[in-house]
Amino acid sequence: MAALVVNLIVLAGFVMNNWYQEAQKTQDQGLTKVSADVADRHYVMPVGMPVGLYIHTKGVMVLGTGKVENLADEVMEPAKTVFRKGDYILSINGTKIRNTSQAMSLIQACKGNMLNFEVLREGDKICLSMKPVETAEDVYKIGVWLRDDTQGIGTITYVDANQQFAALGHGITDADTGILMDISHGMVYRSNILSVVKGSRGTPGEIVGTIDYQKKNRIGTIDDNSGCGIFGTIDSGYLAYDASKAVPVAHSEEVMEGPAAIVCTVNGETESYEAEIRKIDRHNRDHKNFVLQITDERLLAKTNGILQGMSGSPVIQNGQLAGAVTHVFVNEPTKGYGIFAENMQKTEE
Repeated sequence: MAALVVNLIVLAGFVMNNWYQEAQKTQDQGLTKVSADVADRHYVMPVGMPVGLYIHTKGVMVLGTGKVENLADEVMEPAKTVFRKGDYILSINGTKIRNTSQAMSLIQACKGNMLNFEVLREGDKICLSMKPVETAEDVYKIGVWLRDDTQGIGTITYVDANQQFAALGHGITDADTGILMDISHGMVYRSNILSVVKGSRGTPGEIVGTIDYQKKNRIGTIDDNSGCGIFGTIDSGYLAYDASKAVPVAHSEEVMEGPAAIVCTVNGETESYEAEIRKIDRHNRDHKNFVLQITDERLLAKTNGILQGMSGSPVIQNGQLAGAVTHVFVNEPTKGYGIFAENMQKTEE
């Protein structure tokens, strides 16, 4: 909430003494509220650096069902009425599932007998059963497409005093289903940015890089994947919170149309670039809270605007963290959507 302005209203018929007492009471309450507002401010250190992200799902995710042929050359789709796109298989015959290769091994090991699945569907655990199809001699399939993890490059928005970070500004969704991935855990790695592919009308640009998934390159852990971003802990040895670089998180009503800045890393350098908040939608259910346009000629010369991989780049306005970039407009790459930092903070808490 913005700093509170106390208005003293004098009503006719009040004697001076009563007016003074009521005015003083209102002023004291107002000052208390202002003090509480300042004290409750969440300070964070804006970052704007790309990192490698690797997340593991809870069990294995069902992308969809498919057709198989049995030994009699009959075409079947055995899982069609059993599984749904977006289901997570947590266990098979009581054995906890860690990855797709393990799931396939357990299906093979059943030798055509009934399989019992523990499945997470839309947040609820359910039990499903089905018999696999023998598609070749001693080869069994259930006719589902599975995925167990995903990886990519994203940008850290901020780090707080507890070494908790927020990144992306949107959730990690499955590339095929578009469903928000329900994760068990994840890791953050150093990334090596190789090049920048400039965006153009109809073709979004991207940050091209590599991630070396060796343990020595691991710099943090991921705890949560939500519609407002991913959250976790970053190693202080790699990226330590610095109070001298911290700024307050802006309340959503404080974010206004007008000048702003975006902090991002291009060609190995993390810098602040000029931008404009063009439009605000404070109640957007998809957290597309504002439209940001890049106006800095230096950044436009390097990228032509917002790139894939810049999701999470912090947006600063009036010395506060206003939000983070989340999406680029495909047909107008100088513009993109952003989420309020306050929304990311609420999700983290």
